Amino acid sequence: MPAPDIDLGRGFRFVPEDPDWIKKILIGGAFTLLSGVLVGAVFVLGYCMRLIRRAAAGDPTPLPEWDDLGGIFRDGLRGLAIYLVYVLPVAIVPIAFAVAMALAGAGLSGASGSHNASEAFGALAAMGLLGVYAITAILMLILALYVPAALARFTMLDRVSAGFEIRENLAFIRRNLANYAMALLLYLLASVAAQLGVVLCCVGIFPASFWAVCVLCWALGEVVRRDPALAPRAGAPA
Repeated sequence: MPAPDIDLGRGFRFVPEDPDWIKKILIGGAFTLLSGVLVGAVFVLGYCMRLIRRAAAGDPTPLPEWDDLGGIFRDGLRGLAIYLVYVLPVAIVPIAFAVAMALAGAGLSGASGSHNASEAFGALAAMGLLGVYAITAILMLILALYVPAALARFTMLDRVSAGFEIRENLAFIRRNLANYAMALLLYLLASVAAQLGVVLCCVGIFPASFWAVCVLCWALGEVVRRDPALAPRAGAPA
């Protein structure tokens, strides 16, 4: 049986303990660089899913090989679909609001010709846009706390519908609240360390960012390994 709590130190050690960790992180960094065109994000997500499964199974060297790009791509494509369904509606709202206000302002200016009315509408639109951005930021924070659980359950159950089972995903978080919070904290620490590594050690930003994501995925796998509902699927004792 695994220890009840995640080992934070192990989260920073498991990558360099892999004999081929430099090659794996550099390849992952290259795909992270390509994430701007979504293709790289598919491979990164597919790799993350395999890392979660291996960590959940207690593999001492959980970093997967990059030797099955087709399978990694197929896994990542489904994971990206889940992520986009959650994130895109929230991300589009402020853009749609800004466009609507711009069109309304242009119509008001053309119809009334009043400079004062246009200025008043512009001030109200700016205040409204700030409010929308504030609400969007809060929703994005909530998604950042929730989506990893949805992706972890989808990874272990291997069905897309699991990513959208909100009640079950929240139950997974509640069952493992301390360890799940530890996993997110570990990712935060890894992200800060990655930024410092870029500044102090001239490490590439994309390999460092990919390393931080790997730390999160390892931690999620450790959470799964301790979850009474998902651990049997990971091959750990119930």
